[in-house]
Amino acid sequence: IEKAVEVTRRGLEQYDNPAVMWTGGKDSTLTLYFINQVAEEYGYEKPTAVFIDHFQHFDDITDFVEHWADEWAIDLVYARNEDVGDYVAEHGLEPGDDIPVDALSEHNQHHIREILEFEEDTFPFLLDTYVGNHLLKTVALNDALEEYDIDGVISGVRWDEQEARADETFFSPRHDPDLFPPHDRIQPILQFAEADVWEAFWNFVVPDTVEAFPDEGHIPQADDDLPEGVSQEDIPISPKYFAGFRSLGSEVST
Repeated sequence: IEKAVEVTRRGLEQYDNPAVMWTGGKDSTLTLYFINQVAEEYGYEKPTAVFIDHFQHFDDITDFVEHWADEWAIDLVYARNEDVGDYVAEHGLEPGDDIPVDALSEHNQHHIREILEFEEDTFPFLLDTYVGNHLLKTVALNDALEEYDIDGVISGVRWDEQEARADETFFSPRHDPDLFPPHDRIQPILQFAEADVWEAFWNFVVPDTVEAFPDEGHIPQADDDLPEGVSQEDIPISPKYFAGFRSLGSEVST
């Protein structure tokens, strides 16, 4: 926790216009908690929270994010690939339906043909695919970084999530202009394991947020094992976790 606070403070201090990437999941919400604590204690302005809307979220994820953005006085903005979203809406597509590459904007076609070197005529409207992930998440975020002139992205990734992140550092440059607007990633909770995240929630985040929650913390053993006077809606943890989900990335693939 001390390291997370230190990295967060450096991030808020050193960057002109940082933002936090918030998914509504446990990792990014814990990161946002550290940001709130550091900003309030040291007098920093709270950064904007960027929510990547890839059009395949659980409905209650966006409800959760909007509720806690209001509770915590966070400026929330949405990063969307509007070109893809408009095509999907106009043609009534469902996840898995094909999208013709030549129906999209030159901007998206450039990413598909030149950056991804994808040669097929169509790609499926799915988040967990090569083209879908890039357009719905990477391009959407890149466009938001440019629109809001963001120079530092505070992210809730962890070393133990996947092998590809084992070499990540607390401050990680992303300066290849062919791939993204130059910026740095600020990653305060790299050192947390999944169990550490939950321990921090039940011993720090929830007691600090919910007045009726015991100051000494309490780890529920079931979804109905909450202290008297406390409901799931009072707690800054997505209800999907209480329903047994471990990942909240996409309604289609989770």
